[in-house]
Amino acid sequence: MDDAEWARLVTSGKLSKGEKLVAVDHSTINYPPFRKNFYIEVAELTKLSDVERAELRKEMDGIKVRGKSIPAPIRAWTQAGMSSRLLDVLKKRGFDRPLPIQAQALPIIMSGRDCIGIAKTGSGKTMAFVLPMMRHIKDQPPLQQGDGPVALVIAPTRELVAQIAKEAKAFGKPLGLNALAVFGGSGVANQISELKRGVEIVACTPGRMIDLLVTSNGKITNLRRVTYLVLDEADRMFDMGFEPQITRIVQNIRPDRQTVMFSATFPRQVEVLARKILNDPVEIQVGGRSVVNENITQFVEIRPEKERFHRLLEILGEWYERGKLLIFVDKQESCDNLFRDLLRYGYPCLSLHGGKDQSDRESTIADFKGAVCNILVATSIAARGLDVKDLVLVVNYDVPNHHEDYVHRVGRTGRAGAKGTAITFIGPDEERYAPDLVKALRESGAAVPQDLQALADSFHTKHKAGLVKAHGSGYGGSGFKFDTNEEERFRVDKKAKAKAMGLEVEGEEDAEEAALDAAVAALEAVRWDLH
Repeated sequence: MDDAEWARLVTSGKLSKGEKLVAVDHSTINYPPFRKNFYIEVAELTKLSDVERAELRKEMDGIKVRGKSIPAPIRAWTQAGMSSRLLDVLKKRGFDRPLPIQAQALPIIMSGRDCIGIAKTGSGKTMAFVLPMMRHIKDQPPLQQGDGPVALVIAPTRELVAQIAKEAKAFGKPLGLNALAVFGGSGVANQISELKRGVEIVACTPGRMIDLLVTSNGKITNLRRVTYLVLDEADRMFDMGFEPQITRIVQNIRPDRQTVMFSATFPRQVEVLARKILNDPVEIQVGGRSVVNENITQFVEIRPEKERFHRLLEILGEWYERGKLLIFVDKQESCDNLFRDLLRYGYPCLSLHGGKDQSDRESTIADFKGAVCNILVATSIAARGLDVKDLVLVVNYDVPNHHEDYVHRVGRTGRAGAKGTAITFIGPDEERYAPDLVKALRESGAAVPQDLQALADSFHTKHKAGLVKAHGSGYGGSGFKFDTNEEERFRVDKKAKAKAMGLEVEGEEDAEEAALDAAVAALEAVRWDLH
């Protein structure tokens, strides 16, 4: 059963689907107690003075912490209190020592504390919440028939959900724990089957999770056993408009749960909201807010659109033999066109955008990771959750339209301590994006080219004179700031109509349009027939 068949069964009444996920009155439920704190600080760390702890954090990429009674960062995996089987997996996978975010987050989360983690891309934050999750789950009774998951991870995109589930499976399998990725665009039958059979860990997108919770009167799965909740890339989820869905899901989870939130950026609005769902959290910040990894060498070139392809060929001639290359464009059409042009010039490549179905996207990512092909042309849908070894170069063929998008795009390289390079093209007529590029370069300690600074200065001068308007600053936490043209208003209205009909619309790209049109039309046709 695919998504279309599932939607057909729901609309025909053969599968029942509730109107919405109703908030649970937790005062009426007698939840069994569970243990959160598994951490015992080793003597080597306990004896450190406050000054020595501060110095240790400074050495570890300048870790900043805020909160009460915060344990010192660990220096070795053996200090975290993990089982020998987990330590064996870490050793086999070549993880010699914790990265900074892991070094500080592990003792905090293993202590049972709620946590807000802010770390730049490629910092290893997924393992920072997956490893404590394993210890947390193993301390609890095994799943019984009808039980839902013990750990729930919510993330904004399919690719990121798949990546988290893969990581959870790698560490969970030796412990006898099962993990499942739950998202739209892939076969729902397998997801339903696995959930009914019982899985300890679910990584999900918000919309699909709610769909499964309300279908068949909640008989597919439930959240009664969830005691460990993770919100990953929280800024992006709130910006994509998922705040209502996240709130509904959280309201259905026992209030004494442990909650952790991780993100590369953390706008102030999201921070305020986070404190509503976290209990006395410890905040960890590594490498500053929304900063490009220092292992990435950044270049920005002023290039009119007509010059870019020739320059790209020069870059590929220099870099093609060095490793994997990722080229970002801003639209599906541009992605397809550049893909065809590169093939014509003898460069085997892959393309990835939201217009492709989920199985194609998964096979494309697998081929890229497996070095079947070393060049991937993609829209920003790949900027979240794509973690590829030996990715040596990112090219922003089309300039990112805000600061955070730039940080996340270039953050696909230089991951987990490796070196990387990013080259960004910006046109003379795209000066409105220059200030964000200047900001990103300065905050990461990179040199700002004179011509880029001149472009940014020109924009600031025009802005002060009222000749131009500043564009949106990116992930602001309150939904996308759409342009007020008719086409965009129509798109927003269409999404609202789909949600009103009980469809959860996921994805941030124009690629979702075809599926959205079909779904709305199908439901409208069914309702018209019923009348």
